[in-house]
Amino acid sequence: MGQGAGGGAFNASLCALVGRYTYRPATDEWWWSDTMFRIHGFEPGAVVPTTALVMRHIHPEDVEAAWESREAVVGRGEAYSFLHRIVTATQAHKVVIAAGHVEDEDGTLVVSGHLVDLTDVRRDAVNAELESAVVDFVGHRAVIEQAKGVLMQLYSVDADTAWVLLRAFSVDTNRKVRDIARALVSAAADDRTPTKRQRVSAHDMLERIYAEALEGAPPG
Repeated sequence: MGQGAGGGAFNASLCALVGRYTYRPATDEWWWSDTMFRIHGFEPGAVVPTTALVMRHIHPEDVEAAWESREAVVGRGEAYSFLHRIVTATQAHKVVIAAGHVEDEDGTLVVSGHLVDLTDVRRDAVNAELESAVVDFVGHRAVIEQAKGVLMQLYSVDADTAWVLLRAFSVDTNRKVRDIARALVSAAADDRTPTKRQRVSAHDMLERIYAEALEGAPPG
């Protein structure tokens, strides 16, 4: 992954917050990125991820909602965005958001998604580590606030979580937050964002909207 506007140290730190996973319900087979293991308090490859393991690390008060979220994606094929708490292998408590969508691979249901560790970010959404992002944010506050509002409405998340989703996509794709925000706000104004009933994951939605913005941009 290339460096973004904030430089290598900034990107490495923020990327550590975002894990990736796939899940095949038919065989209860999971694939976790290294960051998924670390978010859960494990060294990469130290355990075999299963649904039972995932549920065991969800905070007891959020387990019922987790099963409901699983039913939405596995039973009804809906995209999802689920804010919850986990208890890691080292007994640390974290706030995370899982977001993803369902794909059909030759008749096999596959769930693909991200897990974003919001714990430290939610404590101080704009801290010293995000200094370069703050400059970008302050200079383009209006459109970024509008974009956060769109995400809050679409995915039923709070302002801090919406900001993290924008930043995670920015780092993941090496694109500026302000450009992503402009594309998202423009799409919302033209009614080109998904409805809550038909929504896709935030990452895939932003990817599509940003690509459409690039296609419509004048050459030069």
